[in-house]
Amino acid sequence: MPYNILHVIPYMHPSTGGPPVVVENFVAELGRLGHRSEILSTTKYCRGDERALKARLDGLAPTTLLTELQTVPFASRSGSAAIDAHVRRADLVHVHTLWRPLNIAARYACSRHDRPYVVMPHGMLDPYSLSVKALKKSLYLRLFESRNMARAQRMIYTTSEEERLAARAGLRLPPGEIVPLGARTSGDSTGDLRLRFLLRYPHAEGKRRLLFLGRLHHKKGLDRILGSLRKAKQAISNVLLIVVGTGEPEYETHIRQLVSASDLDQHVLFTGHLDGELKWAAFAAAELFLLPSRQENFALTVAEAMQMGVPLVITDKVNTWPYVEEAGAGLVLAERDIDSTLPRAIETLLTDDALRSKMAAQGSSYARDRLTWTASAQKLLACYDQVFSGRRAGPSQ
Repeated sequence: MPYNILHVIPYMHPSTGGPPVVVENFVAELGRLGHRSEILSTTKYCRGDERALKARLDGLAPTTLLTELQTVPFASRSGSAAIDAHVRRADLVHVHTLWRPLNIAARYACSRHDRPYVVMPHGMLDPYSLSVKALKKSLYLRLFESRNMARAQRMIYTTSEEERLAARAGLRLPPGEIVPLGARTSGDSTGDLRLRFLLRYPHAEGKRRLLFLGRLHHKKGLDRILGSLRKAKQAISNVLLIVVGTGEPEYETHIRQLVSASDLDQHVLFTGHLDGELKWAAFAAAELFLLPSRQENFALTVAEAMQMGVPLVITDKVNTWPYVEEAGAGLVLAERDIDSTLPRAIETLLTDDALRSKMAAQGSSYARDRLTWTASAQKLLACYDQVFSGRRAGPSQ
């Protein structure tokens, strides 16, 4: 029987990173499997482009974007009516992320209309994440989110590491399901994509190219890469770090100043945000993908790099590290030793062509088999089936 799934997510603007990408791919893949979805979100992070965002999302699934005020429980009749109407139409509500009034309002509506819901925290129960604005989150947990999660039918995690770290929060959580996420890549050949990148950025020609791709933020560890680059260039004079992404203006300025102060201007290429074929071209042009994060949940770029056959160097704070290790797709470095091990890892892999080639092949084979959106949607659908089977069998004790 086809399901009608309501995805509740407080923001769908592409500038916010992973969760909107997850929702879009879940909706697309579930649609191919014959299930209907709706998206309920807000205009948060939109900068006057909410109409364009809604038009694009409506092409995927019927989408409603409320203002944040409309999502505050009991503060807006129109908002409450819209949330109620969406929940009543749904067979199941899939709530994404934490800490937003929309999540609370959706849970209240599920209770009123007897609709089951699942919660996907997207790494927000990680100890690192909980330590940021800790007092505010502690109060929010006590007043709202602990009940939101306790009354859910399932918690959906993307890795076993995320589930393990969430358990350390000491909360009463429902049963968890692991639903690894996926990646999509270009249909063009690696050679054609690499050429496209080098034509666009001729400065990268003839260089030993390293890739950082993601939001420019302190937790991502870009500063660590720059520190390692100072050492790496002494042994490999033509090393080049390609930085793909944007961030808060203050942090971007800080990183550019750090590059200049470290005499790395000729060894760092800033491209800004890239999407579409140019994004895949950046992967194709890279010999290594670097993500020495202080904290990361699934990190879609890890699955993308693996599918594109780019060996990785990541920390054990990137929750996808077990997949990288199991696949033999790169090096996983202990967070506590990162300052000493990252320079050695870069130099080791750049000077060992056979090892890089082996990691590239192993990572690509693993990811194309296991880390796809089709496989992810099938696991998600199995979780939904369990929820409905449990409801038909009656309330659990």
